[in-house]
Amino acid sequence: MRSVPSTSDGWRGLPGGAFAEPQLLAALSHCADQDVLGDNVLVGYDGRAGAPELAQLAADLLTEHGITAHLATGPAPTPACGILVRQDPALSAAVVITASHNPPGYTGMKIRDASGHGAVWPQPSADASTDPGRLLRRRHPHIDVLAPYAASTGSALAEAVAHFDAPVLLDAAHGAVGALDGHLDGVTFCRSRLLPFFAGQSPDPVPRPQAERTARALLDQAASPALLAMTDGDGDRLVLFTRASGYIGSPEQAAALLYAGLRVDRLITTAVAPRMAVRAAKRARASLRVTETQVGFKHIVTAWQNDPRAALGLEPNGALVHVTDDRGYFERDSLAALTTLLTAFPALEDLDDAIADVRRAHPHTQLVHTVPAPLTDVLHQLPGLLPGWRADHSGDPVVYDDGAHGRIAVRASGTEPASRLYIEAPTPVVERLTQALGGPPFSLSA
Repeated sequence: MRSVPSTSDGWRGLPGGAFAEPQLLAALSHCADQDVLGDNVLVGYDGRAGAPELAQLAADLLTEHGITAHLATGPAPTPACGILVRQDPALSAAVVITASHNPPGYTGMKIRDASGHGAVWPQPSADASTDPGRLLRRRHPHIDVLAPYAASTGSALAEAVAHFDAPVLLDAAHGAVGALDGHLDGVTFCRSRLLPFFAGQSPDPVPRPQAERTARALLDQAASPALLAMTDGDGDRLVLFTRASGYIGSPEQAAALLYAGLRVDRLITTAVAPRMAVRAAKRARASLRVTETQVGFKHIVTAWQNDPRAALGLEPNGALVHVTDDRGYFERDSLAALTTLLTAFPALEDLDDAIADVRRAHPHTQLVHTVPAPLTDVLHQLPGLLPGWRADHSGDPVVYDDGAHGRIAVRASGTEPASRLYIEAPTPVVERLTQALGGPPFSLSA
């Protein structure tokens, strides 16, 4: 088996000869053998085709290992599963059948430990496989995941929406957040009906111009100026969109919150985070610490667990987490992040003004570009494309710096055979790089 690691936890990929139910079940079996899961495990799932059936298989497999499996009564966001296992002392872990933000056709699995955070997966052998046909189909106790999530996280969001001065549209992109339609007062849902092939376009990894077209079409249907919040397939990532500001990613959200005086002792982010967020933290308050970790949200969580205090966690692909003390739940949750933002900026104009201030202070918004080439090939071309830029090859990622506001971080993708460039640079540099290196069609649309 060749596991397909995500940047945080679990496996996901396109089903094929080397990756399908037999390999996912073998990975789960290995986790059970290594005593990663404990004795009472919640098995949740998102709205994709095959997710309920795979959840049933996972529960049957866990029972074979002597573990009591509790099946979710319906699809729910991954954060709902994490929060439930965190709050219910009878549950020792959660297994969530989800391919996260990935496009149609993907399948996968995430794990949450007893604290509700992403667990470290022990890797099975390369050829590990479990025949689903040999598993005895069993009846399992059921548990409602959605209702307690709606009552806690959902009610906090509904209260923040009630105090916001403009309509709030929640684009579930036909993902798991759509299951909350009808549970959240004051929120207008867009594309909330779950589609089994996840036909909606989520903010990541959809190219930004495509997400912008979707957002503008949804905002055009609103009778008045509104805030659009866009979530991914399993509800742990968030992008905002307004008519005035356009696309507002998690780094700009973080910078705006820091400049607004959000109560935190430190910013925890990764080595590919935009400099705007790091500089905003340093300018917001001299005593505010910045911790940079390896790429992957699990590393951000570990850094916080080593020093749990009021913090803002940021991953540039839509992950934003705010906790006020060591009792907080430091894990990705799009609805919790939206609540934080609406509370800090109770008016649409306040939010747009804050984003405008961020953009004036930090002129180069980070653009993430994927190149279908090995990292060595990309690094060989970059010196000729970036004359005068300094290169630092001492770590991962490799970093190029122009000595002013320009910065480009380069690393091999952890989820596909490609290289990723995290570009903060003037428009001519961006266009030169993307045209020379290839990859998906690129646009600098506002």
